[in-house]
Amino acid sequence: MIKVCFVFILLAVTTNLARGQASTPQFLFNKGHNYLIVNKLLAINYFTKAIEADSLFTPAYYYRGIAHFKSGEYSMAIKDFNQAYALDSSLNIIHMYKGYSYQHLGNNKKSLEEFERYMNSHSPSPLTYKVLGKAHYESGDYDKAIANFKQAMADRPDESERYYLFLALYDKGDYRAALEQINEAIKFNPDFYGYYLHKGNSLLMTGLFENAIKEYSQAVTLNPNVPDSYYLRGRALDTLNYHSDAISDFTSAIRLNPNDGTYYSKRGNAKFAMGNRNGACLDWTIADKLGYYEDFEKVKRICE
Repeated sequence: MIKVCFVFILLAVTTNLARGQASTPQFLFNKGHNYLIVNKLLAINYFTKAIEADSLFTPAYYYRGIAHFKSGEYSMAIKDFNQAYALDSSLNIIHMYKGYSYQHLGNNKKSLEEFERYMNSHSPSPLTYKVLGKAHYESGDYDKAIANFKQAMADRPDESERYYLFLALYDKGDYRAALEQINEAIKFNPDFYGYYLHKGNSLLMTGLFENAIKEYSQAVTLNPNVPDSYYLRGRALDTLNYHSDAISDFTSAIRLNPNDGTYYSKRGNAKFAMGNRNGACLDWTIADKLGYYEDFEKVKRICE
């Protein structure tokens, strides 16, 4: 009888200890951390309970911020990261997360500020230079972006670094230097059609239309289901007065995406250049109905 009572007492004590442990901030935090990958909503719930149990429990704010970030709730993430940083200013990685959060929210100024804070708190590395370069690029400061991307490439430049540097150079208008970088990116990934579109655009901007057409054709060969490949080649052909071939490409682009007014507009221009007024007016009218208003004056002047 004594033995049975002892077992009951032991069970009761163990149960009470388990219940007590289950309410501690650390236990609740651990539960949330376990769910962070598989169920972010449940993880957030446990992190919140940990914070309710201890309002100064820094890891719960930090990881709840990560859970919000990974769920696309960027404003909530920033709020948690701010609280975590207020409790522990050594968590400099928070600046990186906040930088990306502000970037997703479209606030490039705040994003850049956070990335620079992260950069200033660490010894520079290719990754931090790349991150800062992307932030400068998004804010439209191409010179600083180019400088950062070149710093990121100081060791062994990879494909993405070449590509980001290409984008900054292209948007700055330095098309010859951009060509060098896209050619290097192609060496890493020669089967990606998008690089050939970029290369074609760069060649087009330097006046090398025939060469641009070859690159667009390569993009079509690698992936024949991308309407912009036909559209871009069609524009180059039209510029060189190959109107019939241009119309064929614009028609292919329309077949793949019949809801882009730009394609109808340019096909209308090519038809008009070949003397097909009615066909041109029809395409311009369709473009107008799809929200592409560049040809509105043409419709009024030529078609009505």
